[in-house]
Amino acid sequence: MTVITRFAPSPTGLLHLGNIRTALINWLYARTHNGKFILRIDDTDQERSKDEYISKIKYDLEWLGIDYDDTFNQSSRFERYREQFEKLKADGRIYPCYETPEELERKRKLQMASGGKQVYDRTSLSLTDEEKRGYEDDGRKPHWRFLLQTERLKWNDLLKGELDIDLTSLSDPVLFREDGVPLYTFSSAVDDIDYNITNVIRGDDHTSNTAVQIEIINAIDKNRITFAHHALLKASSGDKLSKRDNVISIDSFRKSNLEPLAILSLLATIGTSQSIELKDSLNQIISEFKLETISTSPGRIEIDVLNALNKKQVQKLNFDDVSERLKNIDEKIDEKFWNTIRSNLETVEGVKQWSDIVFDSKLIEAEDKEYIKSAMELIPDDPWDENTWELWTTAIKEKTGRKGKELFLPLREAFTGMSHGPEMKLLIQLIGREKILERVKT
Repeated sequence: MTVITRFAPSPTGLLHLGNIRTALINWLYARTHNGKFILRIDDTDQERSKDEYISKIKYDLEWLGIDYDDTFNQSSRFERYREQFEKLKADGRIYPCYETPEELERKRKLQMASGGKQVYDRTSLSLTDEEKRGYEDDGRKPHWRFLLQTERLKWNDLLKGELDIDLTSLSDPVLFREDGVPLYTFSSAVDDIDYNITNVIRGDDHTSNTAVQIEIINAIDKNRITFAHHALLKASSGDKLSKRDNVISIDSFRKSNLEPLAILSLLATIGTSQSIELKDSLNQIISEFKLETISTSPGRIEIDVLNALNKKQVQKLNFDDVSERLKNIDEKIDEKFWNTIRSNLETVEGVKQWSDIVFDSKLIEAEDKEYIKSAMELIPDDPWDENTWELWTTAIKEKTGRKGKELFLPLREAFTGMSHGPEMKLLIQLIGREKILERVKT
């Protein structure tokens, strides 16, 4: 049997690290089993779903390297949902309810006050045809609930082991709203059947929902899906991740020039028994993936760790890996420039600061003018090579008696305007004798 997994985001906001982690786990599980990975857009809520978010979801996945074998929008399948609705209706598994939200809230408060279970009381099951007509004559439209028949539902979860959910503690779920729009619990079950999904891997906030969906699937067709529920990621503060938190959206990371492999390396190892480390490639992430290593305890996202992984990734990049990106930053950047500067970068785009330093003729006013004046009197003739800096600073030391930081730091600051950076023996070759003479003001 071919393994088929799916990722089912709703296009109501930007994808964050938690969303992408679920997508990555499903993608890796499919790829390690030579299976299929499906992207399902859960856009039945037409009021909140936006085309711009659909585009961004697909772009985020493409940018990260998470490809999918098939994709569809739930909004294109309303007719199919209606067919299955009629089937359940004919089988007596769904029933119309006419309570308003206010009436339902009143019932809930009464149940709470009496110490009873806060579940729907199923009074709509005993409505007569005359009572239903009366509600509809008053302008009420029914919402439709699924009749749960199993008291306890058990299944073997690939991550959590044997799970046992008491369905009597849950209300009969609403499957269709008053306006005829199917809710997630129903449309997801129908899609998983129709697309032959074999494995649903998602956050453990869906655990009780899974029990309901298994019952719905069994009412439509025999359940053949294996479920796995992973612990959710949390922000470093311990708070739950939210689509409204743009700080950890994939879009924000892309705009901050983080590398896809750094993000995937973090998500592939956070909340697992593996150590968090930068991977060499997507192929390595695939080859090392094991579902059973995922912990049942939530992992916390530390942005500092992600930035550290990104820095390491940038400093490993060869010139050929980034040459096209570098052209867009500054066409004068060549391989020698990149190899000199990359060890000081946290992002590829950070090279712009150094191209400005190397190529611009902006005057830098030295603080220790007399010392810099003495140094400039000893500036070597062209051509410059890796020995030039040592020969120059040795001559300066002999003339001024300075050594260590007092010798080198004023020179770096006078030539670059920075107190840190690449080795000066390499950097002065990029800047060149003529540029240094133009730049230094004593």
